[in-house]
Amino acid sequence: MTTVKEWWNENFAQDIHSHLRQQERKRFLYRGYSPQLHLRKRTVKYIHTICEQLEFCTTALHLAVYLMDIFMDNHTIQSKHLQMASLVCLIVAVKVEEQISLVPRNSDFNLILGNKYKLSEFVEMEVTVLSFFRWDVLIPTAAHFAEYYSLYSLRQTDSHDNKPLSSFKLVKVYVLKYINYFLEVSLQDPAYLNYSPSLVAAACVASSRMSLVITPPWPPVLQTVTCYRYSQLKSCVDLLLKALDADILASRRSSQHTCSENSCSKCEKKAVTETPEMVAT
Repeated sequence: MTTVKEWWNENFAQDIHSHLRQQERKRFLYRGYSPQLHLRKRTVKYIHTICEQLEFCTTALHLAVYLMDIFMDNHTIQSKHLQMASLVCLIVAVKVEEQISLVPRNSDFNLILGNKYKLSEFVEMEVTVLSFFRWDVLIPTAAHFAEYYSLYSLRQTDSHDNKPLSSFKLVKVYVLKYINYFLEVSLQDPAYLNYSPSLVAAACVASSRMSLVITPPWPPVLQTVTCYRYSQLKSCVDLLLKALDADILASRRSSQHTCSENSCSKCEKKAVTETPEMVAT
């Protein structure tokens, strides 16, 4: 999933980046006050699943989750209406990020909920969400910045473990996969809302390079493009790498459990070679 507005490939990308950095300062403060906070992980997964099914762009997904987080943080929503509220946040995000021709009608979204609500209720909820945000939902997310930073995520002069890159194109594919992985990680934990989106995006790039042992881990070109020193990214990078370690451990335990049931040595080999730490080999 990629956004249709490829501003990062334009000659004025630096100017747009500067504007987005100014816009991100206007984001709402996240306090973690929602009574439904324990349902957040499930709600994020719900939005993510719909985005995959309808092939919405990554920026729409991230904007929808942000709108949901802030709206939930400032309202008490009955659990039975949480799906509708999150779906309306997605509707708003899709209208911002996707081409008009790709935006489903409210009736199509209502069908996802089994036509549980009247269409007028969808409109009413959408107006409520937009009114809360003062009709200003052109909000940059980590996904917006990551698309720009990804252009500089790997250079021909980079090394792998202080050795020349065996294949620049292949390594770049893995770097981009890792960046997307870490972007998804950043959606799962509200702790990342404590960082600015541009910093999270930069940390995703740094974490990807570190995971793949790309040297130097944070070269001058990335510091110049992102306007962040590594010291500013470190705490966020630590969170991302901790999540990666947890995923690798969970994957190994799952493969070992499966293999112990099937008594299959090939399963273990396959599972280990597919863990993120092995892709650079």
